[in-house]
Amino acid sequence: MQRTPFSLLAAVIAAASAAVASGCTTMVSTPESADGATGSGGGATGSAAGAPGAAGTNGSGGASAGVGGAPVIGGSGGTRATGGSPGSGGATVAGSGGATGAGGAAAGTAPFKGVANSACADLTTLKVSWYYNWTLSPGNCAAPGFVPMIAGKSEKTPAAVTTALGRVVTGGYDTVLGFNEPNKTDQSNLTVAQVISMWPQITANPAIRVSSPSTSADAAGQAWFTDFMSQATAQNLRVDFLAIHWYGWNAGSCDARASQLESYIRWAEGIPGGKPIWITEWGCLNLSNPDAATVQAFYSGAIAMFARHPRIERYAWYPWTTNNELVATGGGLTSLGTVFSNAPAMK
Repeated sequence: MQRTPFSLLAAVIAAASAAVASGCTTMVSTPESADGATGSGGGATGSAAGAPGAAGTNGSGGASAGVGGAPVIGGSGGTRATGGSPGSGGATVAGSGGATGAGGAAAGTAPFKGVANSACADLTTLKVSWYYNWTLSPGNCAAPGFVPMIAGKSEKTPAAVTTALGRVVTGGYDTVLGFNEPNKTDQSNLTVAQVISMWPQITANPAIRVSSPSTSADAAGQAWFTDFMSQATAQNLRVDFLAIHWYGWNAGSCDARASQLESYIRWAEGIPGGKPIWITEWGCLNLSNPDAATVQAFYSGAIAMFARHPRIERYAWYPWTTNNELVATGGGLTSLGTVFSNAPAMK
C-alpha cells in the first residue's frame, strides 16, 4: 500500500503507544493496523549448503537463456525444481553457471528479491530483480523488472478492470498484481463480493499471470483473504499465485529467526491449492521501535527462513520507515541496504 508519510506515522505510533500504556492490547498503527500476525513457530535457521547446480524451471510464459544465463526481464518468475522438470512454456536450464548465493545455495534464474516504491535511481544499487509501485506503469523509470498492479482504488467496476488489464497487455507485461488491501478502508476498500464480480475481467487474458488480492495480516485481513479464496475456488476462478503482506507490529515480532513471519507464511501455505507465494510488502515496524541492528538481523533471518519454504517465489521489502530504509539521505546504502544489496536477487 502507499503509506502515510513518516511524520504522520510517528503521530499514529505515539497515539498507539498511549493506548498500550493505558492497558489496550490491540495495536492499531498507521494505515495497516496491527498488521503483524501473532503466533509462534519457526525452526532454527538452517546452515547446510544447498546443492549447487540444481536445475530450475520457469513459470508460465517465462524463458531462460543457456547454462547459467540471465532470465528474460519481466518474465513471470519461476520456482526451483530439483531434477529440472520444465514449467509450462519454459525451458529447463542447468544451474551450474549460477553464482553461489548466501548460505551456499546456488543462484537461480528466476526473479526473487524486489522492492516496493523505491526510487528508480536506487534499483541498480540495490541489485533487485523486480519492483512495483501500486500502479500500472513504471512512469519514467526504464529499469527492467517492473510488475504492474491493478490496485483497486480506481478500478471499482468490471469495465474499469478491463481497461486496466488492456494497459497491462499493451505494456508487454505477463504478470499483474491484484487488488491492494481491499479489506482496508484507506486502500482499495472492496468487499469480497465486489472483487469476485470483477475477477473474470482481471483474468480474461490467459497469457497474463494474476495474483490474489493482498490483504493486511491482521484477523480482518485473514478473514477477507480466506473468504475470497473459498469463493474463487467454488466458482472455478483463476488465481495463479498468492500475494501477502506482513509487518512486525507486535513487540518482539521482528526476532532474528523471523519466527512470527514464518508462522504467517505457514498460514498462507495452508490455503487450499498449493499456489506459489509472493510476499509483496513486508518489514519490521513494531512499536518497540527496533534499532537498525535488530531490523538487519530480522531481515537476514527471514531470508534464511525463506529457503525452508520453496513456494515463496518472490519478495518485495518496503523501506517505509526509519531503520527499514535501504538508502540513506544522500544516496548511500544504509547498513541494512548493504546487506539487502548483497542478498541473492534471483532464485
